[in-house]
Formats: sequence, structure tokens, C-alpha cells
Amino acid sequence: MAFKSTLAPAAVALGMAMGSLGALPAAAQAEASGAEMIEQEQKLDAFIDAAMAVAEVRDAYLATLQDAESEDEQNQIIEAANTAILEAVEETPGITVDEYIAIGDAAAADPELNALLNERFAELHGED
Repeated sequence: MAFKSTLAPAAVALGMAMGSLGALPAAAQAEASGAEMIEQEQKLDAFIDAAMAVAEVRDAYLATLQDAESEDEQNQIIEAANTAILEAVEETPGITVDEYIAIGDAAAADPELNALLNERFAELHGED
């Protein structure tokens, strides 16, 4: 499972309404201390864990959404999915919903951060 096909849409599911996370782009990483780098890596790992949980929720609700017979039923399913997505992120240790959205937004705008997330995903999940 590749980051681009699974995690990026999961991040989009929350709308990425927040501003970018200034501490994570490459320029800031170059200036960070060792402790700050460890904290940033832990935050990225938490983002990946949350994005995987969001992808699972999204996939589960997508099948239900496709079977909806009316627009009202679709709206109810979407509302339930959004609630479940928020809960999945909130239940992920080491990250808040705002941080999740900010990292997703930053990764969408910063190819270096996106590449770093892809590398960390491969390290955590043993995939390329």
C-alpha cells in the first residue's frame, strides 16, 4: 500500500482546512536540534498511523455510501463517516486533529515533506 494512494486521500478526507505546519518543512528541519528532530519524526509517525486509521474508516464507509438509495441517506452516511474519521484521528496517540490536518496540508504543498512521509511510511510498514 503506497502513501500516495492511501494516506493522501485519507488526509483529504478531513478537508485539510488548517494552515501548513511550519516546523516540519525541510528548511525548518535543517535548523532543528536533535530533540526537536526526534519530536518531529514522532509526529510524522503519528500522522502516518492516523492516516492509516482514516483510510480504513473511509474504505468501510465507501462501500455503504455506494449502496445508498437517496441523497438524504448519502448525507447521513457522510456525516457518520466524518464523525468516525475524527474519532480515528483523536484516538491515535501523539497527534491532534489540528496537527493531522496541518501535516497533511503541509505535505500537499511541500514535495520534500511528502517524500519524507513516503520514506517513513515505507520504514514503518516495510513497503516501498
